[in-house]
Amino acid sequence: MAGLKLEFLEENVSAVAILLEREAPRTCRLILEQLPFEGELLHGIWSGPETYLPIDPTILAPAEHQATSLVPGDIGYFALEGGRLVDWPENFAEVLFAYGRGARPSMPTGPVTVNIFGRITGNLEEFARMCARMKREGAKRFRIERC
Repeated sequence: MAGLKLEFLEENVSAVAILLEREAPRTCRLILEQLPFEGELLHGIWSGPETYLPIDPTILAPAEHQATSLVPGDIGYFALEGGRLVDWPENFAEVLFAYGRGARPSMPTGPVTVNIFGRITGNLEEFARMCARMKREGAKRFRIERC
């Protein structure tokens, strides 16, 4: 079973996650092929306790194992074709992390459906504290790699 290391680079905080290869095999395979991802982890504006890492928008996974409400520790994939929303002309893709109860991935027009392809299984509490801090402190340098 493949796993992920999720790391806040400047804070030296990391968590580990499992991939839900049986439930979302195509999404897992696609994500693994593209690793590592590194960039700024952002806090969701409309989604409650959720953070997200924008990734290459040409990475397109088919719909599988989808949900609109997440539980703490869920890892999801979401993509949006440019031009589908007003003022959103470019393609967009992200890996997102639910870190608390009530996470509901959303865009300005309301909730969206995401592929759930992983689950944080180690150090979720500290990971969640870092994500919550982002509401006050802003974006954090972040890396996703295979472990």
